[in-house]
Amino acid sequence: MTTGKRSLALFCTFIILCTVTIGRILLIDTQTDYVSAAQRHSVYTLTLASTRGKIYDRNGDPLVGGTYRYRAVVIPSADTAAALFRHLSTQEIEAVSGSLKGTFPFVADVPDGACESEGITVYRVPQRYAKNGLAVHLVGYCGQQGGESGIERAYDEVLADAAGEFAVTCRIDAAGRSLKSAKQEVTDTTASSDRGVMLTIDRTVQNIAEDAARKYLSRGAVVVMDAATGEVLAMVSLPDYDRDNIAAVLNDPDSPLVNRAISAYNAGSVFKPVVAAAALENGLNPDDLYDCTGAVQIGRHTMGCINHTAHGEVSLREAISHSCNTYFIHTAQQIGGEAVLEMAGRLGFGQQTALSPRYSAAGGSLPTRESLQLPAELANFSFGQGKLTVTPVQVAGLFGTIARGGAYIEPSVVRGLTDDGHTLSEPSPQPVTRRAMSRETAATIGACLRTAVLEGTAKAGASDDVTSAAKTGTAETGIVRDGRAINQAWYAGYFPYETPRYVCVVLAEGGTSGGSSAGPVFKEIAERVTAVRNP
Repeated sequence: MTTGKRSLALFCTFIILCTVTIGRILLIDTQTDYVSAAQRHSVYTLTLASTRGKIYDRNGDPLVGGTYRYRAVVIPSADTAAALFRHLSTQEIEAVSGSLKGTFPFVADVPDGACESEGITVYRVPQRYAKNGLAVHLVGYCGQQGGESGIERAYDEVLADAAGEFAVTCRIDAAGRSLKSAKQEVTDTTASSDRGVMLTIDRTVQNIAEDAARKYLSRGAVVVMDAATGEVLAMVSLPDYDRDNIAAVLNDPDSPLVNRAISAYNAGSVFKPVVAAAALENGLNPDDLYDCTGAVQIGRHTMGCINHTAHGEVSLREAISHSCNTYFIHTAQQIGGEAVLEMAGRLGFGQQTALSPRYSAAGGSLPTRESLQLPAELANFSFGQGKLTVTPVQVAGLFGTIARGGAYIEPSVVRGLTDDGHTLSEPSPQPVTRRAMSRETAATIGACLRTAVLEGTAKAGASDDVTSAAKTGTAETGIVRDGRAINQAWYAGYFPYETPRYVCVVLAEGGTSGGSSAGPVFKEIAERVTAVRNP
C-alpha cells in the first residue's frame, strides 16, 4: 500500500471514530435530558390554601383566618367524575368539567369530607373569610397584591409576613397521570399564620350591633365604644358586601365598599352638645331662659326652629332635650364662633381620628374662623349645619367625653400585634387623651341628654330596662332624590346613664329623623348588650 493510500485510510478511520464518539456523547446527553425530564415530571404539587396573619377580636377569637373549608385532590377518571357528580351542584360540576377531561390531578372545592372516595382525597384547609363574617368594612379584604382595604391594607406588611401554605404533592408518570399507589405528601406551614393583629372589637357586641343595624337600616353606620377607654367594641357599615366577590359591588350606586363609620356626613343637632360645652366653659348659666318664638331673623335670612315649633321660654335643659335651634343660634352669637371652634377641636372634630398607628378615620370639616364672622354662617354652625361634617367615630368621641366626665380619649380599634392571638407581643401606643371640658360641664350636659331620652326628641331610643342619655340629629344635605330631600338621621348617647359603660352612635343615611330612623337601633343594642353583659 502506498504512503498516500495509508494516510487516506488512517484519516477515514479517524473520522469514523470521531463520528462514533460524538454520537455516543449526544446519545448520553439526550438520555440525561430524558432522565432529567422524567425526574421533573415525577412530582406534581398542588396548593390548596395560602394563608396570612390572622385578625383577632379583643378576646382572641379570629375575625378572619379562623374558619375552614374542604378541598379535594382529584385524579381524573370516570369513577371520580361520577363521585363528584353525586356531591357537587351543577355550577360546581361545570367548574371542574374541563379538569376531569385531562390527565393531571387537580383541586376541587367540595362540601365536606363525605366526598372522599377512590381517586378523591379530601383535606380540611384554612379559609380566610367566612361567608357571614363580622366587621367586614373594618377588617377589609385582600386582592391579588395583598390587603386592599381596612385593617387588611393598613397592616398588610405584618399580615403578609405571617404567610403560610397548605400544599399536596402527587407522584405522576411522564403523561401526567397520577400514580394511584403513591402516597400524597402534605406540606402544611399554616401555623405560622397564627401571628397577626388584635382589634378592640368584641365579637358578641359586634354581632348584636350588626343584627340591630340590619333590622332597621338599609344604609348607615353604628359605632359602639367602651365609655371608659375609648376602645371601639363594634363598627358596622351598611350595606355590606361579599369579600369573595368584590366585582359584584364595584358599580353599585349604594357604594357598599365605603366604610360609613369612618366617613364624614352632615351633623345636624347631634353637634349641639359641642356648642353647649363651649358656652358653659365660657360662663353660660344653664338656668338662664331664652324665649323661642319658632324662628329668628339673621340678616336677610329667617331661620326656623325644629318643625317651626315655638318652644317659648327654655333653659339649656329644654333646648337640648327638645332640640331648639334658635336657642343655640342665640347662644353661639353670644360666645362667638371662635369659642365653638376651639371646643370642636378639643373634641377631635375637623381632624383625622387615629384609630391606630396605621389606620385613621376621615377628619370631616369645620368652617373657617373667617367664615364664622358672617352671622348666617355662625347660625348654621350652631345647630350642626353649613360647612360642618363629622364622622360617626368623631361623634362617639364627643359622647364618650361627656360620659367620662369631660376627658377626651381618641377612639381606637387596634390593641396591638400578637404572636398567638392570646397575648400582645407589641401593644399599640396609648391614644391621645386630654381634658376637653370640666366635670361640671360634662355633668350638666349629661343631665340634659337624660331629659332628652325621658321627655324630648330622643324618646324613641328609651328603654324600660336600661337608662341612657342621648341626642338626636336630622341633618339636611341639600340633596334631592326622586323629589325627596335626603337627610342624615343620627341618634347618639351612652348607657347606663348613672355609670356609663357603653357609647353608641347610630347614623341612618337618608333617614326620616334621628328618633324614628336611628333610635330603635340604639334601643335594641342597649338592651341586648346589657342583657349579655349583666345577666
